[in-house]
Amino acid sequence: MKIIFYFASLVPKSFFVVLVDIFLFLRFYKYLPSYKVTLENIKIAYPNRNKSDAELLSKLSIRESFISGFESIYTWGRSEHDVNSKILRIENNFLVNNLKKNGLIAVSFHNRSVDMLLRWINSKVYTVSLYKKIKNKSLEKFVKNDRELNGSKSVETSIAGVREILKALNKKQAICFAADQVPKRGLGEYIKFYNRDAYTTTLVQSLALKTKAPVLYFYINSNKNNFLSLTLEHCSDDIYDDSKHQLLLNNDIERMINKRPIDYSWEYKRFKRSRPPATDPYLSI
Repeated sequence: MKIIFYFASLVPKSFFVVLVDIFLFLRFYKYLPSYKVTLENIKIAYPNRNKSDAELLSKLSIRESFISGFESIYTWGRSEHDVNSKILRIENNFLVNNLKKNGLIAVSFHNRSVDMLLRWINSKVYTVSLYKKIKNKSLEKFVKNDRELNGSKSVETSIAGVREILKALNKKQAICFAADQVPKRGLGEYIKFYNRDAYTTTLVQSLALKTKAPVLYFYINSNKNNFLSLTLEHCSDDIYDDSKHQLLLNNDIERMINKRPIDYSWEYKRFKRSRPPATDPYLSI
C-alpha cells in the first residue's frame, strides 16, 4: 500500500490545491455532509458571526481539510526526512529535547494532519500513542504500522490502551493522543467547550495527577502561502491541581484553535453526545 501512497504523493501540492479550489468554485462542497457538520460546529463555536461569515469560514475549513488529507497521504508515502522537511518552522523545539528522560504527555488535537504531526514527534522521541480504529481493515493495518515506525507503539483507545500508556509513563516514556476526541461512555465528563457542554476526555488530567509527567501541546498550523509550522507549548501547572484542571484543557485547545480556525477539523461531530436536555445538533444533517 505504501507504493500507492508514494505515487499519489508525487502529485505537486500546488496542483492538488488548484483542483480543490476548482471544486470549491463549483460549489460542490455544499453537498458534502462534512461541510454541513462543519457549518453547524462553526455556528456553535462562534455564535456572533453572521451567516455569510460562518459559511465562508466553513468553506475555508473544508478547503484546509482536503489539503491536510493530502498531507496525510504524503506522510504515508514518504520517508521521515521528506515529511519533516515540509514543516518549515518549529516553535520551541528545545522543549522535547529537555524532556526526553522525564516522561512526556504529548497532547494534540485535530489541527491539520495528525499523521504528519505524529511522524515528526516520533522522529524526536519514541512514543506510545492512542488511536481510533479505521473501518477499512487494510488501511487500518497500514496506518498502525506506519505510526509504529522507529520503535514507537500505537494502541487502540480502550481500557487496555489506557493501561499501556500508563505503563509507558511509569517507565518515563512519552505518550501521545488527541485530547479533542469524544471518549467512550464512562471515560469522560461533560466539560464546557466553546461554552457548550461537550463529552470530554479527562485522561490527560488524570495521568498528569497520577504520574506528575510534563505535559506539552503539539499542533500544526498553515499560513496563507500553505507553509506549515509546528508549535510546542507547555501546559499550565494547574493541570496538576485537582481543583483547577477540569476546564484547563478545553480552554487551551479553544485558544490554540482560535489562532487559525480554518486549520481545525470542524467536520467531527464533537457535540453529538450532548448532555440532556440538549439535543444532538446534527440530527437534521
